[in-house]
Amino acid sequence: MRNKYCLIWMLLFCCLQGTWAQNTVESIRKRYVSVKEYIASHVGTNENDGAEWAEFYHLEARQFLPATGGHKEDVYMYWMEREEDKIYPSHYLIFATTKYNYSDREMYEEYLYDKDGKVAFIYAHDPSWSFGENSEDKEYEFRFYFNKGKLLKTIIKNREFEQGEYKDVYSGSTPKSEYASYCKMLIDKAEKIRLMFIAIEKEAYNYSE
Repeated sequence: MRNKYCLIWMLLFCCLQGTWAQNTVESIRKRYVSVKEYIASHVGTNENDGAEWAEFYHLEARQFLPATGGHKEDVYMYWMEREEDKIYPSHYLIFATTKYNYSDREMYEEYLYDKDGKVAFIYAHDPSWSFGENSEDKEYEFRFYFNKGKLLKTIIKNREFEQGEYKDVYSGSTPKSEYASYCKMLIDKAEKIRLMFIAIEKEAYNYSE
């Protein structure tokens, strides 16, 4: 049954690859949905023995820092198999999530990647952040869309902490100066996760025929 689902999703991904060659906001959104569905179908419990199985790497980091106390970060890196003539083909990163806490703030991020390893979409949630002088902390949502590494669109929303609906703060091709450093931080993190995935893949999945 699992092999059947794998074949179906591989065919679906092959059909969509042509549309991914040139990313648009709409094509990225469609791919985001399809990747989420793919991940959901590849995480579960074996029907025969009840064992859990999944197709991702999971890293958990814990540390205790002065003044702010304990911190925990979870990074999940989801992959697909490359189209290789091997018994055990290698993998490439398609999606990653991070969730971490800092000073009672829990941040969450998502990173969607193209087949060539470039980030196509970043979503970030920060419950307490301020931009600009004399601005108050608010809860933020960020969405960044990319085409082959070039930023296509930025959407930023905020609200009072857990109060009401998010309101649009900014929407455009290039983020305003006050958001530029935050955007760069996320782009840099997307690349760090990609390189970390490559390192883990070489160490943990070094199969040969």
